Amino acid sequence: MRQREVARFERAGDVRAVGVVDRPDGSLEVREDVTGPSVLIAYGDEVHGLRVTFSEEEQGKLAALLEQIGRTCLEEYLCNEEFALIDLMDLCDAASISYSFVGLGDKSGVQFRPAF
Repeated sequence: MRQREVARFERAGDVRAVGVVDRPDGSLEVREDVTGPSVLIAYGDEVHGLRVTFSEEEQGKLAALLEQIGRTCLEEYLCNEEFALIDLMDLCDAASISYSFVGLGDKSGVQFRPAF
């Protein structure tokens, strides 16, 4: 598996890197890693990561949803600094698009929510 970094944003000392991984099982993983002072304050972590994974079936639903909101593809959505991965999760929740979620940090530990 190889991650493609699709966006990197820097603001007020924070760095947010967003990447996409095509997994061998056909699923698609979106990764967001944030470092900086706000992460230290909010989570106590040096780096806080979010991972959202979509099955092949759900990827089609996601593509249709993104088209409805005027985006040509997932990467275009992720390249907009206005949107964080949590915003994509909110969109998917509202549209009943299933995904698994993992949050991880060196101090905050691991949070996991399987696809519904």
